[in-house]
Amino acid sequence: MSSRTNHNHSSNTMHHPTRRRGPRSNNHFIKPDPDSSANTSYPESVASNFGAPPAPSAASSYGGSTTHIPPDQAFYRHGRSDAPTPSERTTEPEPLLRELRMRPNAAAESPTSIPADGSFFQTSFQDIGKKLKACNDTLGELQQLGVSHDVPLPELVLVGDQSAGKSSLMSGLANLELPRSEGTCTRCPLHIRVSRSHDPSCRVWLRKEYSYQPPHSGRISESDVTNNDPFFPWRKQVTTIHEFKTMVDHGEIEDVLRWAQIAILNDDKSPELFVPGSGSIAVNTPIETASETVAAKFSPNIVALEIKGPELPDLSFYDMPGIFQNPADASDDYLVSVVRNLSKEYILHPSAIIMCSMPMNSDAENSSTFGLVRRLGALNRTIGVLTKADLIPEGGNHEQWLAIMRGQAHITGLGYFITSRPQGKDLDELKQWEELVFVEHSMERWPATFHDFSDRCGVEKLKVFLSEKLGQEFAKSLPRIKQTLRQHLNNIVEHLSRLPELPSNVELEVQTSVMEFGELARSQLKPSEFSKHFVPLPENFRDCLLEMKPKFTLKDNSDVPVVDISDDESDTGSVVTVTNPNTPSKRRAMAPPITPSKRMRMDQIPAGTPSRPSLKPEDSRASVSSASPAPRRQGFPHPFTPFSNVGRGFRTLRQVRDEIKAKTRAGVPDIITEEVYNDMCREAIEPWSGPMKAFLEHVMSLLYDMLEKALAASFARLNKRLIYQECQKILADYLEERRRETIGALDVVYRLETYGLFTVNQEAFRRYQKDEQILLTRYRHQMRMQAAGYGDGRPPVPWDSLTEEKRVLDEKRRENEMTKLGPDSFERELEVVAYVRGYYRLAALRFADAIALHVTNGMIPHIQRQLPYHLDRKLGLCGADSQSIYERLMEEDPNTAAKRGALRGEREKFVRALDSIEELERGAGSSTMSEEDLDDHMVDVPLMSGALPVEEV
Repeated sequence: MSSRTNHNHSSNTMHHPTRRRGPRSNNHFIKPDPDSSANTSYPESVASNFGAPPAPSAASSYGGSTTHIPPDQAFYRHGRSDAPTPSERTTEPEPLLRELRMRPNAAAESPTSIPADGSFFQTSFQDIGKKLKACNDTLGELQQLGVSHDVPLPELVLVGDQSAGKSSLMSGLANLELPRSEGTCTRCPLHIRVSRSHDPSCRVWLRKEYSYQPPHSGRISESDVTNNDPFFPWRKQVTTIHEFKTMVDHGEIEDVLRWAQIAILNDDKSPELFVPGSGSIAVNTPIETASETVAAKFSPNIVALEIKGPELPDLSFYDMPGIFQNPADASDDYLVSVVRNLSKEYILHPSAIIMCSMPMNSDAENSSTFGLVRRLGALNRTIGVLTKADLIPEGGNHEQWLAIMRGQAHITGLGYFITSRPQGKDLDELKQWEELVFVEHSMERWPATFHDFSDRCGVEKLKVFLSEKLGQEFAKSLPRIKQTLRQHLNNIVEHLSRLPELPSNVELEVQTSVMEFGELARSQLKPSEFSKHFVPLPENFRDCLLEMKPKFTLKDNSDVPVVDISDDESDTGSVVTVTNPNTPSKRRAMAPPITPSKRMRMDQIPAGTPSRPSLKPEDSRASVSSASPAPRRQGFPHPFTPFSNVGRGFRTLRQVRDEIKAKTRAGVPDIITEEVYNDMCREAIEPWSGPMKAFLEHVMSLLYDMLEKALAASFARLNKRLIYQECQKILADYLEERRRETIGALDVVYRLETYGLFTVNQEAFRRYQKDEQILLTRYRHQMRMQAAGYGDGRPPVPWDSLTEEKRVLDEKRRENEMTKLGPDSFERELEVVAYVRGYYRLAALRFADAIALHVTNGMIPHIQRQLPYHLDRKLGLCGADSQSIYERLMEEDPNTAAKRGALRGEREKFVRALDSIEELERGAGSSTMSEEDLDDHMVDVPLMSGALPVEEV
């Protein structure tokens, strides 16, 4: 039966050899299909909403036959033309012009004819290709180009419950013998693609988007399958395509597809092992045995069948595994959710046309798939397919199916079709079977109550409907598709512009870039330029060393209250540090005055015995806190922050006394040995290696950033070539070599400082020692006064801020107060501390100068002079084999080359896609369709909203 025929007709209908054409009138006529013997009138009030229940069908008599017109078809027929029926006269009889034209060979439309080119394809899809015309041909070209990954294109997805007749329906749509027995093709999605090509072929390939990663225990539970992991234990991976087998004989397709599914389910093995005729497993193992020993029982990966042939459109069909509820083995309960999730994913594709199959030998209410489609809100783009019509209960109540066909129950946006594909028949026999049942009504078991729906019965009518629907969907989405393609093309062109081509004069380009880098490097490493980034660093390094000076605790248990001295304020002054310097001011009040009787009792306490003041300990400590303490240092700046606490708690005065005593030589009393000074100074200097290394690392980081920017600017035109990567490596290696060389020199300076005391700069040493002595003495005196109950709790005013007159007054005041306090028992210890801190300051300033000098006057000038020549020498540009070196350096890195190639392919794909659309638009505007083309569009099937308009004759 020709796919162009969409109405019932009697078996004696003749094909007219001629066409009638009369003069054009103001009225619009639709020419009747010459193969159709039915004419119908259409109701005026029919709802256009697919989702609403259709009105009762209309029927009319023409030529002695009665034909059912579904409401949706009546609507589109009505909307297509308001012409009267051909039997109705609207003008006076006029002469008729006859034109004799050859009809196409009837054999070309024979279901069993074989094309002259020897193709193994039968005519079903060739008929579809003729009907789709410009829209579907363009859709096919876009799909063949592969733009569906970037732009959603219409596709068909067949879903249904297990054993709902999906695979047999797909075989009928594809007109191919696909596996139908024992659920052979239901454990992974099957994707059939039909492509137009002059060279007929058929190939199977595997698309793997997931890898099989079962748990070590091998046990999988329902709870493992979640929204985030819908196909457990299959995990998302980079998509890979595996060519499986190319065929010429269509008789191989069934076995090849079964082996392809087995390969998909054995994800841990190479697919080549399962190729029929060549794979070792396929050759040596029966297919039944192989199918029972697969690693996985289900896979979301796809077996794809691609068919190419002349006159064929590009269509996509997905046959999904059937949804089920109760697996045979309880350990497979998780598969219920996995299979449902897979159907859900495909149903949610916004461009998918869903074909939901429901068998007529089971109640429609039992369809789990229909409920899923309804819950996902996809009914408006769903076609219901009632399968297994041959198994409908004889003499039973068929009202549920009639209600579905009338649009009164289980409503879908695209209506329903009925099919019958009994087991044990080949494709030709199945086609004849459906004609006998649905067209000629020669099977008694097919109830007469369904005869009114004959125009929606049979796979061939379903194909015509799908063809028109695909064309409609493509036409509706064409503006969006075109806009999206242009956006993708613009993005690709922009990305390609960032990947410059090879320069015409390679040698000149390389030499120019090397010279530019040399000039930029020399310029940026000049003292005037480099100091802009470098100046704060040596000063911060010096300040860090000075702030790391040893900090002594100027108190003893005999001093009350206990107060620490923390000289963080500056290099020349110290600040009293109490336990909590942030104590509120009301707690920093002076200690209560000591009465004469209390002072007498305190004077009787032996030296070294802690006194017990009447105040609480925290109150006693608060009594010596400064009313306005000097600000605390917040920490060293980067990169010296880690050393902010170095030097704190170096010694207490009692520890200094103990060390002096321990190192006093026998028989030489009251003499402080050199060892005391030397050991303390070396211990205070030892932490300098940390800041020294941090200083150098920061300098190297500055150098690398500056030189890397210079390199990028100089090689901007070659930054995607191998030479740029080579230069980056040479630069990094060179700077690392200079770093190791410099750190070696700095270590020498560090070892000299930590070896022992030495200075010839006695004047500076004495000045620093004197400054430290004054500082320590004043603070020590202040603490003793507070312990004795005198003083106001404020720290001494910094010595450097006092005028000479005030300094004299300060000394006299302390002398007067000493008469009350008596001599300090730690006077010798204070002298040792002043010596150590004075020498530390001298050595720190000397060390900071030496380290910075090595960097600024040693390493950086060396880099400035040698780096350009080093780069040229390492590249080998001056060697005898420089030509081959230039060629090697101009090679692209593999990633960039691959990216450019991929972008070029994508650019070509989108350019061709846009050309195809523009050609379609030009063709649609030219209105040059032939009469045969018009006849194809005049077939009495519903025209989809949004399809290209048909020229009226």
